Amino acid sequence: MKKFLVLTAIFLIALLTLTGCTENKYNASLSDNAREWVKDEFADDNPTKGLNANGSYPESRTFIIDTQEKYDEILLSDIDELNIDFEKQMLVVYTFTTIYHRKYYLSGLNADNRVLSINYKMETKSGTGDASLPYQRWFVIKLDNLDIDSVEIKEIS
Repeated sequence: MKKFLVLTAIFLIALLTLTGCTENKYNASLSDNAREWVKDEFADDNPTKGLNANGSYPESRTFIIDTQEKYDEILLSDIDELNIDFEKQMLVVYTFTTIYHRKYYLSGLNADNRVLSINYKMETKSGTGDASLPYQRWFVIKLDNLDIDSVEIKEIS
């Protein structure tokens, strides 16, 4: 019996280790290539650094969408993936200049003192390169409605 309990405990520890014990904090989901969801006029009015000779643009831009009015200002109205209830959910739109077309993943979220910190990472590849000319990439992050004033987004390796 003692042996059975020890083996069960080892099995459970191994299972939890292999699955990573990760939770989807704030029920967040990332759409990492969401340019087609952004209104053209809004995208044109919000360029990021590195797209042309004008170096005065910011490295990135972040927008909190917590009302239908903000949604209508930034995003197209017919996006099935973004069926959102603003009483319970919100969106964060993030844009930056990149040369890569790889997939991106959320790697951590934390809300503290009315600031939401989001970490993301890029898919790793080896072999043939996948770089291109610089282009502006758009993320849309759907998550639980949080009481925040700002968002800090950082790519981690």
